[in-house]
Amino acid sequence: MRIFQSSLSYGTFKLIDDYCPNVKINLLRSFGQNDNETFNILKDFPHLIDKKILDSGVWTKFTHPESVKHEVEDYGKFLLADADKFDLYFNYDEDFKELQRDVFSGKNEDNQRYLESLGLHPIPVLHNLREDEVGKYLELHNDYPCVAIGSNAIKDKDFKKTVKILQKSHIKVHAFKIGSADKLKGLHAWSADCSSHARWTSAGRIVLYDNKKKKDTALSFRPFNKRGKPNKDYFRDSDLYDSYRYFLESFVGVEMRALTNDSNYRTFANSIYFWWLERYITCRNRIIHKIGFDDDICIDYSKFINPFD
Repeated sequence: MRIFQSSLSYGTFKLIDDYCPNVKINLLRSFGQNDNETFNILKDFPHLIDKKILDSGVWTKFTHPESVKHEVEDYGKFLLADADKFDLYFNYDEDFKELQRDVFSGKNEDNQRYLESLGLHPIPVLHNLREDEVGKYLELHNDYPCVAIGSNAIKDKDFKKTVKILQKSHIKVHAFKIGSADKLKGLHAWSADCSSHARWTSAGRIVLYDNKKKKDTALSFRPFNKRGKPNKDYFRDSDLYDSYRYFLESFVGVEMRALTNDSNYRTFANSIYFWWLERYITCRNRIIHKIGFDDDICIDYSKFINPFD
């Protein structure tokens, strides 16, 4: 499984280049969100990037309609000029709640057809998992060998079952906004994406794997919370301190004091954690759940190391 990291900045890539030049990140960038930085990252750090996918930026448009004004025509124009810079790109699925939908079609399908009329090949994004909607792509699997499931639909009770049905029909599934280990274990998805590396940093925390509880957890670099009370997950008091320090020194190549002095190093360390988690989930899903893809990330399973073990 590939975990595409979104919201990675140029500065984070610079740190990866300085300390982990052999790492290859699967990268998601969003249309209309600092496109110049996107192009600079692709130009200056191709050796650090495995696959590149482009999101249409409509989630930001949905949550910030007052400041984001682009339309499907703008996205199409961008793709006509620069689609070849990405391995995959998604539909302009702006109708998250599918309010502009009837029995015949909907706004998202209209946008899909518009982009295809330009000669483009966007990945469809499902925002509901109704039998008729999923069945349509099962019938058209030769035309759409990859589909995405939107972040609203991953909460559907049939999400995991639907992903498995699609995968068994040789359709690769990308799941939006899933980055936690417990949700990725046993999931028949080809890929997922998350921006958790940045969100943990903004909360003053780093993310790591708790091998006893078998899930992600966090350590705070702030001894007190906003109410002045001690943070129970303060890193110096944690039982996980030694295993995380081993991870830092063995995989990231920095010492703990770098993270205490500079939050940019925490974002960098979180990014490398998700690079490691991508490999852990791929190994676990293939060995335990027998889930794998022909173009999975390359791993020597016999030499894979769990630093949190």
